[in-house]
Amino acid sequence: MSRGRSAVFLDRDGVLNVYLPGDYVKRPDELRLIPGAARGVRALNEAGLPAFVISNQQGVAKGLMTGDDLVRVDAALHDALGRLGARVERSYYCPHAAADACACRKPKAGLILQAAEEHDLDLAGSFFVGDTETDQEAARAAGVGTFVLVLTGKHPHAAASDDRALFATPPDHVSPDLAAAAAWIAARVAAG
Repeated sequence: MSRGRSAVFLDRDGVLNVYLPGDYVKRPDELRLIPGAARGVRALNEAGLPAFVISNQQGVAKGLMTGDDLVRVDAALHDALGRLGARVERSYYCPHAAADACACRKPKAGLILQAAEEHDLDLAGSFFVGDTETDQEAARAAGVGTFVLVLTGKHPHAAASDDRALFATPPDHVSPDLAAAAAWIAARVAAG
């Protein structure tokens, strides 16, 4: 059943900010936007698509950062985007460890479903932009209509057949970065 408005869900690390292999963005001064990320979010805003961050942050469960640290990093992300004319409606984070049996950690759909419920979103008409197979699995589990893989994070060579094999089903689209993904999404929305 279609309801509400379409939206774009964005993974954080590797989509909006620089992915730190084996590490976490634990403090605001460690946050670095990926070039073009703010332009991409702004393009989504201009297309009338609300953007939401959906991100696993198990650094909290591992004791590498506190929940307050995560809140400060998120505020820094929103501020950095805002200074460049881009707006994320809200961020949803899972602070649990991979071994925890929570419903919110991707590849489970909990955070996406929570956002959809709280903001009356049409998941089938929505998009998820991510950089990992768990992003795609969460999007599919939630019923998000379109998954776009970007090459700025965990799988920078995913356009190659070897890396694409990591995905049980191919992404709906592969973009070099969020700016290109947003342009592709905006064109699809405009085409109806």
